[in-house]
Amino acid sequence: MFLPRLLPLLFTLPLLAAEPPAVTIPACCTGSSRSANLEVDLFSDPAKWIPADPAAWQWTGTGADAVLHLIAQSSTKPKFRSPLNLAWLSGREWKDFTLTAEVRLTKFDAGNNDLCIAFGRSDENRFYYAHLGEKADEPHHQIHLVDNADRRPITTYRTTGTPWQKGKWHRVKIVRNTATGDIGVWFDDMKRPVLTARDKTLEWGQIGLGSFDDLGEFRHVKIRGTSR
Repeated sequence: MFLPRLLPLLFTLPLLAAEPPAVTIPACCTGSSRSANLEVDLFSDPAKWIPADPAAWQWTGTGADAVLHLIAQSSTKPKFRSPLNLAWLSGREWKDFTLTAEVRLTKFDAGNNDLCIAFGRSDENRFYYAHLGEKADEPHHQIHLVDNADRRPITTYRTTGTPWQKGKWHRVKIVRNTATGDIGVWFDDMKRPVLTARDKTLEWGQIGLGSFDDLGEFRHVKIRGTSR
């Protein structure tokens, strides 16, 4: 008797591949040509990171040792269903890129704990984000699109969840190719992605870090790609 309620949701979710599809690396990030862009340290100027609630965030260290800590839940809430805790890099937008970071989850409870990396933000209600949740279900461990509406999964492939470990820094990589629409997310294992998507809704936009509703830390956040 629940089938009529489930049908609208089933028709909006993308079909998931059994194996990760190929993610085409954009030309700016292959490193095989003279035109390949140099890697940029996104933590070189902490003042450029703008959180919705500054009281929820804290910086420690400087230079290569800089760490951005999400220490509390933000007091602000977005207009549409999307991560509650995000800090955005101001002053520059990115199109095609490869982003790498070290991330550490600091809150472990009975919920589906997560950290998120966002990108393609053209305004406060239009962006993508990779949700690295412990367990894969309808909202968790997905690549989502926020487009003046509640977040919507656009994932084409995913693993069973993110194997967070207490106290451990994990390596994350995100590749975005706007020409093909490819988005790939890697976690620790840099050979096989844990999440993929293909979408061309958004193009240029800001980079963001945070969590849907958990706590964590970010360091060594670097990017290679096309910016303006």
